[in-house]
Amino acid sequence: MSMFDLNEIEQRVASKTYDLGYGLYASNNVSKLLIVGDQAMASVAGQYKYKVTLENSESGQCMASCTCPAADYQGICKHAIAVALKVNSLSATELANANADATTQGNERGALMAWFLDKPANELTDIIMGFLDESEHEYDKWVFMMSNDKQAMSTGELSKLITKALPKKSVWGWNEVRSYFADADSLFEMIFPAIEKRPVDQQWQLNFKAVVRLNTVLEDIDDSGGFRFDLEEQLNQNLTELFNQLPWSDEQKAQWIFEHFEDYKYDVFPNVPHDFDITPSVNTLFLALCTTAIEKRLHAGVDFDDWRQKSALTRLTSILIKQAQAQDDWQAQLRLIKLTAHDSADYLKIAAFCKARNDLLDAEYYLKQAYQRASKPHEVLACKRDEIELRLELSEFRAAWAIAWQLFVDNPIVNGFKDLHVLQQKTGIIDAQFAQKVEQLLLSLSEQGAKSNQGAYRFTNYPSELLDFYIDQNDIEKARSWAAKHEVKSSQLITLAGLIMAQYPQESIDLYHKSLSNIIGQTNNDAYREATNLLIKIEKSLKDKNADCTLLYEMITTLAKKFKQKRNMMKLLREYFPHCS
Repeated sequence: MSMFDLNEIEQRVASKTYDLGYGLYASNNVSKLLIVGDQAMASVAGQYKYKVTLENSESGQCMASCTCPAADYQGICKHAIAVALKVNSLSATELANANADATTQGNERGALMAWFLDKPANELTDIIMGFLDESEHEYDKWVFMMSNDKQAMSTGELSKLITKALPKKSVWGWNEVRSYFADADSLFEMIFPAIEKRPVDQQWQLNFKAVVRLNTVLEDIDDSGGFRFDLEEQLNQNLTELFNQLPWSDEQKAQWIFEHFEDYKYDVFPNVPHDFDITPSVNTLFLALCTTAIEKRLHAGVDFDDWRQKSALTRLTSILIKQAQAQDDWQAQLRLIKLTAHDSADYLKIAAFCKARNDLLDAEYYLKQAYQRASKPHEVLACKRDEIELRLELSEFRAAWAIAWQLFVDNPIVNGFKDLHVLQQKTGIIDAQFAQKVEQLLLSLSEQGAKSNQGAYRFTNYPSELLDFYIDQNDIEKARSWAAKHEVKSSQLITLAGLIMAQYPQESIDLYHKSLSNIIGQTNNDAYREATNLLIKIEKSLKDKNADCTLLYEMITTLAKKFKQKRNMMKLLREYFPHCS
């Protein structure tokens, strides 16, 4: 029986918090688990080690406490979730052992407390000072606690302490970065509660200063390990929660949101405006500022070839487009999308928007605009593919087929043939000679490649494409003949070998032999494992059909002799086919 109701816990927390907690549990970050009755205690390693206590209330609800900053505003934090998952994963025996460990530790703790109580005050002081001298940040924490206990720290003092918690250093080593942010987290455990005692505007000022400071120090710190994430999450949460409490006018709030939306000033920062629960009146003012900014940029002239200018304008229009979507105002959406349209891809997006609304004539108009701006082959190709879909929507099936066929002629690959086959079913235009035309085209291109490269088929894919075509059409005889005369991919030989095993066992084995020789010849352990897995698969297939495995085992023996110097390959053969090696 589970000790904690995970469904009840999951309903009370944000899905992101639950996922983060699961990640901590799955990464084995829960340690020192002790269980006493209905209470569980553990340490959870995040950016810092946090102590968690869980217990069930009389109503069956899970009550949690944690030393992390997030526990101040979350009923159940990610560290508590990790502990609940850990406890519920234990077997009955493991639960009993955890209870026994708790009893032992409880006895040790009581004895240690009694030992300390017997010590004179001056000796205890020496012990504490010796402990603090070993850690600069532990010393700083206790100095902070002493000062704050005598008199609440001022905004200026807290500002200096933030700077001290995040010193400017050049830190690149993984362990050094982890240590840097562990020390920072330790100090911020003291800083955050002290900040909360200040008026709201000062709380905002100090949290904003900490975010700016964090961005500054990260310029010289390689935090690819993400050790700042707990601190970053707490600071971002504080800013978004404090915003609506600020004694600012709606105009001031809208201006602040706009300034931090228009330009990315910081890498580490809440998502503006998404993370801020702004009021409808502030949102209206914010959108008006975006509209004015767009008009100014357009009036000044936008160089759409400058990605920075285009990106800035696109960013401003995107928020207005979302608003228009929420109001189901498609005309406003179209007008806004057109404001940033410049290249072929932009006009294809407009055409797609029109097509989605079944405005097919408008979609056709914007598709023409896309064609006019398509200067590169991939842009023209994208236009043609979109035109096929539009012609189908307009029931212009022959036009759709003609474009699709030309695309295939320009790039004749088997997947393109399959697409054409599907298109035939959609359009109802059935060409009885379709397969023959595809075959002749691939044959012609293969012959051209052979002549231009003097038979060196490795410079062209058409022989391989033709074999894929024969296999797709289940034309086994042509596939056998083609594979025997041309250089094709090992993967194709393996596919063909499987298809002809029952009818042409020796030929199938010969194809497998050729493919396996190519694979083993790559001379690496992944290739050896691939070859061995293939041999195991072939053997299983033969045995499932009650077929004779003699030819297979003879081939394995031949391979073993041929590649006897490849020791790792020989080791695998001896393991799985000892009678052949």
